[in-house]
Amino acid sequence: LSTNRNDTIGIGGFPWIRWYQTFGVGYVPNDVVPNVFMAVAMDLRDDPANIHPRTKHDVGYRLAQAGLAVAYGQQVEYLGPIVSTVTLDSATSTIDITYSKVTGIDLRSPNGFEVCCQGTQCSNDNLWVASPVSLKNTLTVTVSIPAACQSKAIYGVRYLWRETPCEFKLAPVYSLTDPNLPSPPYLKIF
Repeated sequence: LSTNRNDTIGIGGFPWIRWYQTFGVGYVPNDVVPNVFMAVAMDLRDDPANIHPRTKHDVGYRLAQAGLAVAYGQQVEYLGPIVSTVTLDSATSTIDITYSKVTGIDLRSPNGFEVCCQGTQCSNDNLWVASPVSLKNTLTVTVSIPAACQSKAIYGVRYLWRETPCEFKLAPVYSLTDPNLPSPPYLKIF
């Protein structure tokens, strides 16, 4: 699902629609829907007056790669980096997010990650706090827990949880070997 408004602050319902399109996993194919594929398009907003990306080549490329892999069984890279593990380290006030499905990640921005330390009140999107990436390794980013949350229990971490989460082709995390494959939005509740 691409974007509806040219607004990187608004959250709206789009993040939840994207999440539930994947049955709460964050990507397809997955164990719930093993023979399904789609293209991540939330980084392709290029027209302030239209919900549909004008760059059909990018969407087509992503769908073609996925089709070759899922429908035809070809060994091609078709997913961007997929979160495989999330490790909260209270001692260092950091969260390590490790990716799979790629051989490396390209970090284009330290932004896009948020944490919430307000318990069950975290259903209120306004309580999530920006948490920048402080370190990047081959397949792992380390997110710094903001000072406001350091003495509290971390409820969850999320990535690109906005209706329009980034500017054109500027999602924070992409595949290192295929720079046209972004990591999809992600939500982890601890």
